[in-house]
Amino acid sequence: KNTKSLTVDAFGAANSGAALGDVIQDMGVVGSTGYICVNNSARVQVVSLPSFKAVTTLRTPQPRYFAASATRGYVTAWRGSYTGYQAGTVLVIDLSKNTIIDSVKVGTNPERPAISGNLLYVPNSYDSTISVIDLGTNKVTSTVTVAPGPQTVVVDNSGNLWARCSRPYGSTATPAATLVRFAPGSTTPQLTLPFATSSSGHLAISPDRQTLYYNYAGAEYSLPITATALATTPFIRRSFNGFAIDPRDNTVFGAVSTGYSTNGYFLHYAAGGGTRLDSVGVRVGPNGFAFY
Repeated sequence: KNTKSLTVDAFGAANSGAALGDVIQDMGVVGSTGYICVNNSARVQVVSLPSFKAVTTLRTPQPRYFAASATRGYVTAWRGSYTGYQAGTVLVIDLSKNTIIDSVKVGTNPERPAISGNLLYVPNSYDSTISVIDLGTNKVTSTVTVAPGPQTVVVDNSGNLWARCSRPYGSTATPAATLVRFAPGSTTPQLTLPFATSSSGHLAISPDRQTLYYNYAGAEYSLPITATALATTPFIRRSFNGFAIDPRDNTVFGAVSTGYSTNGYFLHYAAGGGTRLDSVGVRVGPNGFAFY
């Protein structure tokens, strides 16, 4: 980032041209180790950073998203296929050995989780629930009922949790999308904010956990965690396939996919999203960012 240099295939360059795999869903960073969820290749590729040299490969069907505590990693994974989806799982990884040591059954099609204290909150995107896992026992201890299609959970600076919900493909549930806030330990929402028309996109939170960011109706919005209504004016008037805030300087990154066979690009904005700093071409289907 500082030198504005780009390595298009960092994994291939570090591993004699080996392919990372098909559909890179997510990447998590713990210290100097990266955990890359390669969805359609049924594996989590562990790499050393910053080199991207392969460390080991963890095999699992349909890995989706990664979260980590001090000693454990957690990967959500789907089971089954469309019209026949089954209860998903959360894989537990020993970060000191990079091995899978446990598996926890959750709801259908679990997505991007969040850790708060000793609890892991897992959104089940094909129903209306969030599974709460005790990290000491690796057991589901409760279930929070939110709205149809919870896909992302974040934790704010007050300790409350927010879930972005967007109804599953083929569903006619209303509203089409909802932003829900709930307190730790509660199984019901504190606040439910329905979107007026189309489904919303991603949900992210600022490094200081004071501001939410979400996609809606072709634009990006910011929302203070104290808000009781959705924002009405976008802070970036365009839509992204992936979105992140750099925790080091609060600059904004947005990924733009131009299709499944053409290269995409990402845009880099100053903190607050007002001034565009860079536009950088990348490979097919950019969908997220990881910072090291």
